Amino acid sequence: MSVRLANRELPTGPREIARAMRLRVGAAPRPLRIWYSVLLVLCLVGAIGAILCLPPGWEVLGTRPTFEWGILISAYVFFAITTSGLCLASSLGTVFGIEMFIPLEKRHAILALLCLLTAFGIIALDLQYPVRMVFGAVLSPSPLSPMWWMGVFYGAYLVFLIIEVLSMFTGRWQIHRIACVLSSITAIIAPTTLGAVFGVLSSRPYWHGAFTPPAMVAAALLSGIALLGIVFACVHRFRLAGFERVATLAIPAIRLLLTIILAVTVLVVGWDTAWGLYGNVPGLSDATAAILVGPLALPFWIVRVFLGLVAPLALLALPRTRTPAGLFAAACLVFVGVFADRAIFVSAGQVAPATAVAGVLPSPFATYVPTLVEISVVVGALAFLALAYTLAELHLPMGEHQGHLVGAFLGSGTPVTLTDQGSAPGTAAGVAAGAEKPAGGGRSAPLADIGGGVL
Repeated sequence: MSVRLANRELPTGPREIARAMRLRVGAAPRPLRIWYSVLLVLCLVGAIGAILCLPPGWEVLGTRPTFEWGILISAYVFFAITTSGLCLASSLGTVFGIEMFIPLEKRHAILALLCLLTAFGIIALDLQYPVRMVFGAVLSPSPLSPMWWMGVFYGAYLVFLIIEVLSMFTGRWQIHRIACVLSSITAIIAPTTLGAVFGVLSSRPYWHGAFTPPAMVAAALLSGIALLGIVFACVHRFRLAGFERVATLAIPAIRLLLTIILAVTVLVVGWDTAWGLYGNVPGLSDATAAILVGPLALPFWIVRVFLGLVAPLALLALPRTRTPAGLFAAACLVFVGVFADRAIFVSAGQVAPATAVAGVLPSPFATYVPTLVEISVVVGALAFLALAYTLAELHLPMGEHQGHLVGAFLGSGTPVTLTDQGSAPGTAAGVAAGAEKPAGGGRSAPLADIGGGVL
């Protein structure tokens, strides 16, 4: 038995899938087989860590009553906001029809779906009994709880992303347009509710306040754009489907977005630090001191500030590094920096309890060291994301399509073909491309054909 997706037959039986994977891996070049092997080993390590998290009574996590949220919560927040950032960056093309951002379409949707599934897997392991959460949220709703709303919006977001991906590969453009708009709206609401989960905790002064939800959205944009930068730099380097348009549109667009949001993030970090130092809020100044000169200072100054902000800005600004390789390096540094930022954020809210409700410590700061089990789960999650996306990139038709986007608000329901230069007729780039084309030479072709995909 098989299913047909984007004019390709995909097996559904376990034996057929295993046989197809063996044939694909056997025919793959040696570097790709090594890449698969490394990711599979890391996924196995993560699976072992996940199994160790499940039995009741096994104290395999490094959390404690004074430090209840560890690296698994940090990883969940990171992957969840990355999903929103991917959708927000792509909405500039999918929803608003800005041509230079249209090449972010297919890859963003798959990445967003995989990141959200990864986030759900991590939070399920941290909760230990995720089934109770599902039944509790459905059978016993709590509209006054930001955490309940977070589950509602991220659950709805998952549904919209699944519809968006399926309709994109099956050519149902009307449904796809609606799903894109709904995903973009939810991509703003979901991280703000996630920020509200932290912001309403008055016993944690570093998290508490109205500043936390918008800061979460800014971090989402930064991580999502950074992941797109990594992916599109690899698409350009390995000449994957649509690499021509990646070089001319996607990479410049990502470089511009990344530079802008990095500059905004510098201001956000500066104002957040100044407020923590000079605001007369009990516990807030202690948490800020822990970040600047305390136990969190090393990851903050080295990873968050220097590697995550200063170095990427330099790579994006210097003419010699304004290349796809420079973008790849900057995006990787930003990606690591945002993960460190979310880990520091989660830790800073707990490192300096301000009241007896938040915990009483024998020393100035609470301590937390992630265990090997927690680290293995996070590493396995990253490996799963990389492996799943690699398989999608190589075995799904990833060539772009633009027609449903160009006519999104004009009532067009059929794909628009592109000129030889890869621009849609009627757009500014398409008119310019047509003016440069010799008389009688050239033809119109779908962008997916140019990129090597099949729609």
